[in-house]
Amino acid sequence: MLLNQIRAVKAVLLCLLVILPVINLFAEDPVTITRIVTEIDGKTRRNALLKELRIQEGREYESLALLEKLVNARARDLRRRRIFKEFEYEINTDDPTAIEIFISLTDSVTLVPRPMIKYSSDRGLTLGLKVQYYNAFGTLTDQMIQGYWSPNEILFELEIEEIVLGPMHLDVAFEQFDGATRYGDPVGDTIVEYRNSRSQVSVTLDIPLSGGHPWSYQLTPLVSWLYNYRFDLNTSGYPDSQFHNDGFAPGFNHGFVSDQVNWIGNFRSGFAFDFMNENLWYTDSGNSDIFLESDLKGYLPLASWFEISGRFGGFYSFNGIRENAGDRLRGVVDYMTYGEWGMFFTAQMNFEVFHIQNAFSMHLRPFTDIGYVYSELWGHGPDAWEYCLGATAIIYIDAMPSLNINVDWGWDFKRNMPELIIDTVHYL
Repeated sequence: MLLNQIRAVKAVLLCLLVILPVINLFAEDPVTITRIVTEIDGKTRRNALLKELRIQEGREYESLALLEKLVNARARDLRRRRIFKEFEYEINTDDPTAIEIFISLTDSVTLVPRPMIKYSSDRGLTLGLKVQYYNAFGTLTDQMIQGYWSPNEILFELEIEEIVLGPMHLDVAFEQFDGATRYGDPVGDTIVEYRNSRSQVSVTLDIPLSGGHPWSYQLTPLVSWLYNYRFDLNTSGYPDSQFHNDGFAPGFNHGFVSDQVNWIGNFRSGFAFDFMNENLWYTDSGNSDIFLESDLKGYLPLASWFEISGRFGGFYSFNGIRENAGDRLRGVVDYMTYGEWGMFFTAQMNFEVFHIQNAFSMHLRPFTDIGYVYSELWGHGPDAWEYCLGATAIIYIDAMPSLNINVDWGWDFKRNMPELIIDTVHYL
C-alpha cells in the first residue's frame, strides 16, 4: 500500500513538472508604466486626466491585457462626453517590462452660458438661463446651474458631476421646483390638475463592477421636501380643492447600467442598457412610490451619413401610478399617459443633411414611437395604446461638441394632437 502511494505521488509530481512550464508560457506577467507622455492643447490638467484614466508612472498592473482594457474603457467614457475636439492615445508595448503611454488631446469650448428659450406644446414657452461648464477649470468635472420660468413650472437647479473617487464617479445635485401636474383622458381633455413644490438634494455614486468592465452599479440616496396644492375637476363641473402636505420624503434609487456607445463623428455606435429601482417614502402620509424601469438603446451606423437606432423599455409601479409615462414618447403629450405599468418601442433613422466645415452640421431623424400604458381607469383596451410619427432636426456645433440644438415634432394619432419641443437635448 505504501509503495503504491509513493508511486502515485511521483506520478503527480511528474505531471506538474510537465504542465507548469506550459501554464507559465500562457500566463501574463505583471506590467509597470514607466512613462506617460501627454500633449494637452487647452486647459485640461494632466493630473486630472491621469486620475480619470486611472494610470500613473511607476504603478504596476496585473497584466498588459488588464491595463489595456482599463485604459480603453476610461478613454471611451471620456470620448462619449464629447468634451474634446480631439482625443488620441497609444500604449507602447515594445518592451513589456517598461510600458509607455502617449496621450494627445485638444480641448473644445466647454463653458456654455446661454439664455434658455424652450417651447413645448405641453408646457408652453419656457424662459431662463442655463450655464453648463463641461470639464470645469480643466478638472474633467461637469458643473451646471440653471433657472427657468414657464406658465406651468419654475425651477432652480445646481449640479456637479463626474467627480472622480478612485474607480468611482460621484454626482451631487440640488433642485427647487414648483410646477403643475396634470392628468388627461384618451381624447385629450385635462381631468385633474394640481401644483406641487419640491426641494431635493441627491447624491449619485457610479461603481464599476470590475476594472475596465462596461457594467456599473449606480446608487442614489436622496431627500425631498414635498408639498402641493391640489385642484380637482369633479364630474359636476365645480372644482374641489384641498391642500396636502407630504412632508419629508427620503428616497433611494439604484440599479445596473452599461453604456457601450461610441461616437463616430456625430453618429453613435453600440448599445446602452439600464435596469433601475426607484423608491420614495413620504413620512407624513405613510405612502410610498416604488417602481422598476428599464431601457435598451441600440445604434448602428450604416454609412458615413446614415444611422439607424432603436429603443425598447418599460416600467412597473408597485404603489399607485407612474406620472408622465409619455416622457418616453415623442409626439405624445406627457400628461396624457400614466398608469401602473407600460412598455415602449422606438425606431428611427438618422440622416446627415449637410455639414459646413468648422461650423456646424444638421441631421434629420424621422421616428415612430409606440407605447402601451395600462391603468385601472383605461384597462387593457385600445385606449391603453399610444402611437405617433414625427421627425427631429438636430444641429451639431463643431466648436462645442457637447452642445446641440434639437427640434422634435410629432403627431399623436390617438388624440389627433401635435407635440412640438425645442430644446438642447435630443431624445434617443
